[in-house]
Amino acid sequence: PLNSPPKITTREIEILQLISKGYRNNKIATELNISPETVKKHLSNLFKKMDVDNRITLIIKSEAYGYL
Repeated sequence: PLNSPPKITTREIEILQLISKGYRNNKIATELNISPETVKKHLSNLFKKMDVDNRITLIIKSEAYGYL
């Protein structure tokens, strides 16, 4: 069973949506008009908040929490 969903930002949800489409960091950065380093920071925050260590598990958990 899942714990209560972690609080994530609107920007983090945008990044989750793009990851779920298979976008890589540089493409996400271009789409959102932010730097690749900022994308990496958001991903790092998401991995911590969701308690995961890879993109696939991140997407699965995000779907389970209703973020996607």
